[in-house]
Amino acid sequence: MKKRVFYTIIILLVIIATSTCVLTSLVYYKFYEKEAKDQIKTIVNLTSNNINDWSDNTHIQNSVYRIVKSVNYKIRVTIIEETGKVTYDNYAEYEILENHINRPEIEKAFRIGYGEDTRFSNTLKNDTYYYAVKLGDNTVLRVSRELRSIRNMFIGITPILASVFLIIIIISFIVASNITRKIIRPVNLIAESLDDLLETDKLNVQIDMYDELRPFAHKMKDQKQKLNEYIKAVEYERDTIGNITENMREGFILLNKESEVLSINASGKRMIGNVKFNFHEHKNMLELTRNAEILKNIDTSINGNKHIVYDVDCNSHQYRYYFSPVSERGNSNVDGLMILIEDVTIQKNSEIMRQEFSANVSHELKTPLTTMIGFAEMIKEGLITDSESIKKYCGMINNEGLRLITLIEDIIRLSKIEEGIELDNNIINLKDVSNEVFNLLSNKAKDRNIKLLSNIENVSMKANKSYINELLYNLVDNSIKYNNDGGKVEVNINKNKGAVNIVVKDNGLGISEEHLDRIFERFYRVDKSRSKETGGTGLGLSIVKHIVEAYHGTIEIKSKKEVGTVIKIKFLDN
Repeated sequence: MKKRVFYTIIILLVIIATSTCVLTSLVYYKFYEKEAKDQIKTIVNLTSNNINDWSDNTHIQNSVYRIVKSVNYKIRVTIIEETGKVTYDNYAEYEILENHINRPEIEKAFRIGYGEDTRFSNTLKNDTYYYAVKLGDNTVLRVSRELRSIRNMFIGITPILASVFLIIIIISFIVASNITRKIIRPVNLIAESLDDLLETDKLNVQIDMYDELRPFAHKMKDQKQKLNEYIKAVEYERDTIGNITENMREGFILLNKESEVLSINASGKRMIGNVKFNFHEHKNMLELTRNAEILKNIDTSINGNKHIVYDVDCNSHQYRYYFSPVSERGNSNVDGLMILIEDVTIQKNSEIMRQEFSANVSHELKTPLTTMIGFAEMIKEGLITDSESIKKYCGMINNEGLRLITLIEDIIRLSKIEEGIELDNNIINLKDVSNEVFNLLSNKAKDRNIKLLSNIENVSMKANKSYINELLYNLVDNSIKYNNDGGKVEVNINKNKGAVNIVVKDNGLGISEEHLDRIFERFYRVDKSRSKETGGTGLGLSIVKHIVEAYHGTIEIKSKKEVGTVIKIKFLDN
C-alpha cells in the first residue's frame, strides 16, 4: 500500500509538472507571437510615416536600412503596386518575384487598408508573419518577420524546461514521501497496535486513525472476538478429545488412506510395542510396527472397506484389534482407518478360569456322588450283608454327603461374596472374632499338638462379621491343616497409620514358588492327596481373596517349602 500511494503521488506530480511545462511553453509562445506581431505593426506604422518618397528606391533602401539596424531580428520589407507587382524587396530581387496580388495580407490591405497573415515563406524558409498597410499612392507596404515554430522554441528552452522538470521531480519525491508517510502513519499505528486494539478488555486504546478506518477497526474487533470464541471452542473440543484418547486404557490409532499415522495415544504405542514412536516425525505405519499380520489387515480393511477383528498374543498379553474403515456418509471411498486395541487378557484368563471352574466343580461333585452311588448299589445288590460292613459303608456315604454339602455351601458362599450379597456391615471387634475362631479350631489344633499363638490388639473395623469370621477361620484352618505335628500358628492383628493389619504365620509345610501365583484360584490345590485327606474343597483361599477385595484390601503371601507360610492382609480404615 505504501509503495502504491507513493508511486501514485509521484505519477500525479510528474503529470502535473509535465502539463505545467507544456502549458507554460504554449503561453510563452502565444506571448512571444503577440509581441512579435505588435513589433511588426509598430515598425510598419513608423516606416509608412517616415518615408516621404515611395518612388525613390534609394531613399526607401536607406530608410529600411536604418530600421533593420535598430532591431535585433531579421525584417523583410516589400512594396507592392496595385496590380500586385513588387517594386521593392530588401531580401530578394524584386524584378523576378511573382505577382503578390493574391497574397491574403495584400488583398486585405488594398481592400480595407491593412492586412496580416502567418504562413511558411519560401523566400525566408521559415514560418513568417506578414503585416501590410495601404499607402497614399495606392501601393502597399508589407513588413514580415520570421517566427520560430513551437518545436524550435521548445528546443531552445529545453535546458530550462529540463532544469525546472528536475527540480519539480525532486520536490515531488520529497512531497510524495512526506505525504505517503503521513497517510500511512495511522495505518501503521493501527497495525502495530492491532493486538491491543482487538483485545476485548482493552476498550480505551487511543490510536490516531482516520475516521473512515474506525468502522473497519470495529468490524475487525468483532471478527476477532468471534474468531477467538471459535478457536476456544475448537481447542476445548480438541483438548477434550485428546485427553479422552490419551487417557484411554484402550489403544487408539488413526490412519489416513495412505496408511500414514495421524494420531496415536500412549496405550496404542505400548500395546503395539513401540512406546518411542513419534507420529510428528514419522508418519508411515511401517515405522510404528513390522507385524506382517497387522499390516495385512490394515491393507485389507482400507482397500476392501471391511471391518476386521484380530487377536494378537504379545508379551503374555492378549490384545484384540478392531480395524474400522472411515468414509463420508453415502460415499464408498475409504478416507482413513481407525484402529482400536483392547487388552482382553483378563477376559481370556476369566474364560479359562470359568472353564477350569466348570471342570473342577463337575469333578468335585462327581467324585463323592460316584462313591455314594457305588456303596449304595453294593448294599442294594446284597453284596454287603453283615451289620458291621453296612454300618461302615453307610458312614462313608454320610461323610461323602457331608463333604458334598460343604462343597456346595462354599460355592454358594463364594458366589454371594463375589456379587456383594449380604454385606450388612457393622462395627466389629477383631479380637472377639479371633477368639471365636480359636475356640472353634482349638480341638483340631490339640489333636496335632499345634500351638495357637496370638498377638491381637483391640482393633475395630466396619465389616460383615460372618465374612471376617470366614476369612480368619480359613486362614487359621489352612495353617493347621498344612502344618507339621507339634508346629505352631501365630495370628497378629494391629492398627497402624489408619490401616488394619492381619498377619497369619505358620512353620508348616510351606508352598513352592511356582504355586504362589495360583494359590488363590478356585479348586487349586498344591497337594491334592493331602487336601482330600484333610477334607479341603480348594475354595478356602479363594473365599479369603474375594472377601479382601470386597473391602478394597490387599493380600500378600510369602512361603518357602518346609519353612512355613506368612499371609498379610491390609484393610484401609473406613
